[in-house]
Amino acid sequence: MAKHDIRMDQSLRDLGKVDVVLHVVIDGAKRGELHVSKGGVDWWPRSSKHIKHTWSWSRLADVLEEGPRRRV
Repeated sequence: MAKHDIRMDQSLRDLGKVDVVLHVVIDGAKRGELHVSKGGVDWWPRSSKHIKHTWSWSRLADVLEEGPRRRV
């Protein structure tokens, strides 16, 4: 099983103009960054400067409520 650490020291607050950035590190290797903002969520894969995956809050809610998809 992969070893990962998740750390965040943040009190409850409204998001302003600056994104909250979570660095995702698994087994000591950076996998990407998750940027959370008022407008939605962006996933930046490691070593990517131009390509990101963007979801609005309503789209993210739809995806999470659908649940996992079965692979056939």
